[in-house]
Amino acid sequence: MSSSIIKDIVARPIFDGGARLSLEVVVTTESTMVRAAPSYSDPRSSGKYEIAHFPKGGVQGSIDLINSIVREKLIGMDAADQQAIDDSFLEIDGTDTFDNIGGNTAEATSMAVAKAAAASRGIPLYRHAAIDGEIGVPHIMPNIIGGGATMGDEGWKGRTPDIQDHIVLPVGAKSFHEEMEAVCSVFHRVGVLLQDADPHYTGGRDEEYCWLPGIDDVACLELLELACRDVADTQDISFRLGLDVGAADLWDEKEGVYVYSREGVKRTPAEHARHLADLVERFDLFYMEDSFYEDHVDLYVEQMQQFGDDVLVSGDDLLAGNLTRLEQMAERGAVNAAVIKLNMAGTVSRTRQFVEMCDANGFATIGSCRTYDSPDDTLSDLIVGWGCQTYKCGSPAGGEHAAKQNRYLRIDEELGDTPTFNEFHGVTP
Repeated sequence: MSSSIIKDIVARPIFDGGARLSLEVVVTTESTMVRAAPSYSDPRSSGKYEIAHFPKGGVQGSIDLINSIVREKLIGMDAADQQAIDDSFLEIDGTDTFDNIGGNTAEATSMAVAKAAAASRGIPLYRHAAIDGEIGVPHIMPNIIGGGATMGDEGWKGRTPDIQDHIVLPVGAKSFHEEMEAVCSVFHRVGVLLQDADPHYTGGRDEEYCWLPGIDDVACLELLELACRDVADTQDISFRLGLDVGAADLWDEKEGVYVYSREGVKRTPAEHARHLADLVERFDLFYMEDSFYEDHVDLYVEQMQQFGDDVLVSGDDLLAGNLTRLEQMAERGAVNAAVIKLNMAGTVSRTRQFVEMCDANGFATIGSCRTYDSPDDTLSDLIVGWGCQTYKCGSPAGGEHAAKQNRYLRIDEELGDTPTFNEFHGVTP
């Protein structure tokens, strides 16, 4: 094994897939040099319980911290000791929520350190990060039609679908390549069908490259269902549909209602729950994420009691990568799946602990990029190593998405005859 002692750390500015300033971190050991970029560089798409993402000064503040305090702290440490290095970020920050240095500061550096440790061992990062010996790739679960907060601007409310993500999951493929072919076909087919469904549609997409029409959510699901049938007729594969409701963006605390601006309807929490239940039953939905505002835990519990045997009831903003909240929601029986976003926890070690607790509770794990992501594929190796069952992303289009998807393709080829996909926990499509 080559030496994995850290010799230098440098952060520099780059630009992410949303044409915004981001950063990358280069870690040099005695035997290798690697780089990694954070999975998120804009604070708008954040849940109530997430950690702080940037320090004062934003992206440049992160770069300055990494090139000074973080660099001084980590030089001379062993990249192979991920836990000690990740604990160092908490020591530097002084809080458990990265209020001072920001989670992206820790995330980008922590990922680069993990890559350096793997390179020093001469093995792929996914093997270095593996939780157990069974390694497979996740199923791809992209968002095809956008809505909700994905444009990040109040000016879009009422002009686009109210629900944030309209999702497809391919079923029956033999390889990640087959899944990608299938979801790409659905993506392009939806683009064609929208020309008739929305006469005013000009081909616009949101910040995750998903189609962004001026129709309501039922019409979106009907169109997505049709596109999936058209593709299934030509390929030996089927599809299940899902939603990331992004309910926090719909909730109006002052009025105590969920506001569907495009639909022109305000729903009480009970009415909102019934509406989502109708969508689950009408479209045989397999995946439901962030169905309710983060504090409406009783509604999550009711949804689980109604659909938990057949549907992945998933928490993203609800859990926020937080071990304490995960334990609380597991005790309540609020969800049976969890979204894994590395910069919600802030470091590789803390995210791994979150995944391990999900596994212990029998939750499905949904690896995910973030809106405004960077064209960096480090996350793919970690999601494979942690055994996540699916990878949820924006549309199949976009350079930051393609970087990760193509990494899954390469890993799938490297695995050869071993099981291609990770198996679902509990509920299966």
